[in-house]
Amino acid sequence: MQKKQATGIIGFPLSHTLSPAMHNTVYKKYRMNREYLVYETKPGELKAMIKRIKTEKIAGVNVTIPYKQAVMRYLDRVDRAARAIGAVNTIVNKKSGLIGYNTDYTGFLRTLKEKKIKLKDKKVVMFGAGGAAHAVAYAINMQKPKEFHIYNIDIPMIENLAEKIRLKNVCMGTLVKSAAKDDVIAAADLIINATSVGMNGKSAPYKISRLKKTAVVYDIIYNPPKTPLLKNAQKKGARIINGLDMLIYQGMDSFKLWTGRNSDYKTVVRALARVRGVK
Repeated sequence: MQKKQATGIIGFPLSHTLSPAMHNTVYKKYRMNREYLVYETKPGELKAMIKRIKTEKIAGVNVTIPYKQAVMRYLDRVDRAARAIGAVNTIVNKKSGLIGYNTDYTGFLRTLKEKKIKLKDKKVVMFGAGGAAHAVAYAINMQKPKEFHIYNIDIPMIENLAEKIRLKNVCMGTLVKSAAKDDVIAAADLIINATSVGMNGKSAPYKISRLKKTAVVYDIIYNPPKTPLLKNAQKKGARIINGLDMLIYQGMDSFKLWTGRNSDYKTVVRALARVRGVK
């Protein structure tokens, strides 16, 4: 039997990654002679892992924490969007070399499209200015919102984000409760948590006191399915979205980069439900 062509994920730690379930289920459905493997890459092993991708002719890999930025220096080319965002989460092994892409921002954009959320001339608030926030902010900026407010624990991180991805007319603030911020959030059409706060049920990055009836609150965290921020927003009547679809769509976009074929959303959802024990 012909050896399966490998794809996979690099990062550390990787004990809880859902990516193998996502991709291997679709490979099986399409009867593709491929497999998705976990390449746990300890600190100091990244350069050797990149060499392994080339020598073993691994078709492509996803890149996760803590290597999304560090991996860029080892690649032969980086896609323009990934370079602007400052992070690569997908590598494709082509004849011309290793090419880096970012499908986090496309996964976010696709979620907005599927949920029929349009941001042109809308008011957007985002919490966070770290790695994930760069991809989200890049996507939001493409939608040309009327106002874009970013709040973080410190202003320099926001300034770095705005400069890197060339944000214009962005409003900055710290994550400290204030009446002014309450007014901004109360007028927002979309509120996004792009921090890790809320993971495993931790307290929300900011307590929302008032919301528009038509507001959408989006937390890019998917575990738990309803973070404290989303629970609070739901009680106030807002439409809520967690990060599961962003995870799925970024994976589907990686799949297409490697195979040239579209993945299957429903198959991926069922696969993740089995792995997560969700009925």
